[in-house]
Amino acid sequence: MIFITGGTGFLGAHLLTELVKHNEAVVALKRPTSSTLHTEKIFDLKFGKESKNLFNKIKWIDGDILNPWSLSEAMQGVKEIYHCAAEVDLRDNNPGSIISTAEQGTENLVNAALAVKVEKFCHVSSVAALGKPADGSITEECFEYFSFKNSPYAIGKHLAEQQVWRGQAEGLKVIVVSPSIIVGPWGNLKNGSISMFPFIDKQSKFYTGGIMGFVDVNDVINTMLILMKNGPYNERFIISSENINFKDFFTAIAEGIHKPLPTTRLHNFTLEIFRFFNNLTSKHKISSTMVEHATGIHNFSNEKIRKAIGYNFIPVRETIANTAQYYLDENRK
Repeated sequence: MIFITGGTGFLGAHLLTELVKHNEAVVALKRPTSSTLHTEKIFDLKFGKESKNLFNKIKWIDGDILNPWSLSEAMQGVKEIYHCAAEVDLRDNNPGSIISTAEQGTENLVNAALAVKVEKFCHVSSVAALGKPADGSITEECFEYFSFKNSPYAIGKHLAEQQVWRGQAEGLKVIVVSPSIIVGPWGNLKNGSISMFPFIDKQSKFYTGGIMGFVDVNDVINTMLILMKNGPYNERFIISSENINFKDFFTAIAEGIHKPLPTTRLHNFTLEIFRFFNNLTSKHKISSTMVEHATGIHNFSNEKIRKAIGYNFIPVRETIANTAQYYLDENRK
């Protein structure tokens, strides 16, 4: 039996479709207040008329990774775990909650996995948990360069991953994947990378000067499944297709949703001024991390995963085109 956290979220929902498609027995943990609506929409997208029958094969259990007792009960008979649950937020609001949820939740899950003798544990970390070298690409080894002056989200991801490696030292067989920005269809247009599509829909003439890694959600799912089946185990892998500047990324979105192409660059100074006045008047604060991500140069190496399993990534422009079509279709409904 396979146990999933984060099944009501973007990555977890896409993972569930693949596991169910291959007739795996799946238990998915969700908080009592969480809705499966967006997950059901992903099943509709991928399976059409068969979606309801396939979705109903999932055994949903109410619980919380912050509640060790709910985990112990839910994980009886589980052989594999995919830990996809995460509070993705680059803002500085509630930093204590973001950090403690990531670290404590993962600690509880690792402890429960050790207690019930889970065979394999796949942890979805993030490139945010890695440090940045003085020069060259960011690799898996850059975990050691991490700075705790980073965002609460990055700190939480880094500390959560430390708990996974502690579990590995205590006998747990682990796979750690560190995706860059994951792109793909998702029903909640306000959260995650999909939120850039309505942004470009309204403000297509602007772009920022940074470079970032991007990856198709299907690439993340496929590499997780391959690694969990065949290894190599007890390793960290950056999962990123290409490093692309934001002008090209926003241009591809604009083309996909038939909007004017971006022509006006927002420089760091302009963004900082906008951030200052926005944070004086709006409850939706803009953090320094968000500005740094938009303007900084981040080049991620995918050499390790390509050599380990011979994986070929989906081109980012193809991913954007497919996601743009999904966005347009959703807007027509």
